[in-house]
Amino acid sequence: MRINYIYAFLLAGFLLVNTNVNAQSADRPWSIGVSGVKAAYNGDLGNGFFNFNQPSHGQVGIKVARYLTPSVDISLDGTYGRYGYWKTRTENFLSNMTQANVALNYKFANGYILPASSKVAPYAFAGLGFAKYKAVNARATSQTDFTIPMGIGANVNVTEAVSLFWQSSYNFTNQDMVDEMQGDANNNTMVKGNDHFMLHQVGVKFNIGGMKDMDGDGISDSKDACPEVPGAMAFGGCPDSDNDGIADKDDTCPNEAGLKMFQGCPDTDGDGVADKDDDCPSKKGDARFRGCPDTDKDGVVDSKDNCPNVRGVAANGGCPEISSTTKAVFTEALRGVQFETAKDVIKTSSYGVLDKVVTVMKDNPSYNLSIEGHTDSDGNESNNLSLSQRRADAVKAYLTRKGVSASRMTTVGYGESRPVATNATKAGKAENRRVEFKVSF
Repeated sequence: MRINYIYAFLLAGFLLVNTNVNAQSADRPWSIGVSGVKAAYNGDLGNGFFNFNQPSHGQVGIKVARYLTPSVDISLDGTYGRYGYWKTRTENFLSNMTQANVALNYKFANGYILPASSKVAPYAFAGLGFAKYKAVNARATSQTDFTIPMGIGANVNVTEAVSLFWQSSYNFTNQDMVDEMQGDANNNTMVKGNDHFMLHQVGVKFNIGGMKDMDGDGISDSKDACPEVPGAMAFGGCPDSDNDGIADKDDTCPNEAGLKMFQGCPDTDGDGVADKDDDCPSKKGDARFRGCPDTDKDGVVDSKDNCPNVRGVAANGGCPEISSTTKAVFTEALRGVQFETAKDVIKTSSYGVLDKVVTVMKDNPSYNLSIEGHTDSDGNESNNLSLSQRRADAVKAYLTRKGVSASRMTTVGYGESRPVATNATKAGKAENRRVEFKVSF
């Protein structure tokens, strides 16, 4: 098989799927390679660059490279072997060529264009060099050219230590002397331009060096985002102390397992507010209230809502507004509920106002009623306390008989302890003898 077909086969290798294999790097900064080389001529006699009918003038090559940055290597390339061109029996030449060059290689697998871990790692290069020719037949000339090589290539990374490589270079020369002795049919020397050449190479190279791993986590320092702290490959060498899948360096709460949406912080009650921003982290709440609940959805957070289970208004402390009609009924009852003297017997004249209270309670099933009994200061204080309680109970009993559930009402007697007017006058005592109705929800 001609060497030409080997190059065609290697070109097809560019279609390989990338996998995670790392080659020459800061950890293995040096490489040395050997290759088989085909030299192709272009000059006065013709163009043999891609002429597969030309004899295969084989050479051997050696390549030494040094890693500089993720994008750039520097290399020293040298080749030795046959170089020539066959046109006719009288128009041909054959030389031994020794060439060498220093080149800068731009690597496309640099983490910006292609991943640094690409299995197939293409590159482009350019440099300066020389080519020395020693004539093998009488139609060749021995001489030395300065060269400017430019080309492309690719490394196929087998392991971290071993790579296959292919490269092709176009070498500009400064003279037209290699085929100087050639002539036309009248033996006139042909001078058409400098004699350039191409080199096609296929070889293997070995990457030399050892891995530096300061934190001992098995990830080289050159690839470790946290080289001084042991970590995991999944996090670029950084630790994940709380095992929540978020590296500590990106985790706002590195010691508490959390969620990615909260930069690694937890949301214990699952209300969409991270615990660190949640005033009620154990109660599912609303983001508008820093994670605290508003059970009745009235816009007043439960902790500030006097009626947390009944939808109300902020102006009323979260409780529903009581209509002016209802307020008027309770105001009337404040003075309108009368009892027999020193007794807990409701006067029949009070039934009308109490019936209005019954209507309010039936029309507003969310109301709960606190019935409070009060007396003036006449008589024994202990007796007054007992009398006030009995009178409050009597009102509750009346409302219950009229159909208001007893579970919606509570009673308490305060006796003479909460006067609203002076007990020094008859009018003041009359104000202090009262039953108050207070609504709750």
